[in-house]
Amino acid sequence: MNSKLTYEQVVQLLAKSESDEFIQQVIILLAFTHEIIDQEALNKQDFVFTLFDEGHILITDIISREPDRT
Repeated sequence: MNSKLTYEQVVQLLAKSESDEFIQQVIILLAFTHEIIDQEALNKQDFVFTLFDEGHILITDIISREPDRT
C-alpha cells in the first residue's frame, strides 16, 4: 500500500535508512525539492510525497497557496 508523506517524514525515513541506494535517491529528491522551493517561492509544507510499495519516494503533489487578493 502506497503511503503519503510530508517533507519531515521523508527526512525521518532518510535518517533511519541503512540502504545506500535509498539514501542516495532521497538526497537527490530533496535537492530537487529545494530547487523547486527556491525557483517557485514555495515552502517544504507545500509538497506531498508518496512512498511506493517498491520503496521509491516521489513528489506526487505540490499544494500551491495563492496569495489573498481581497
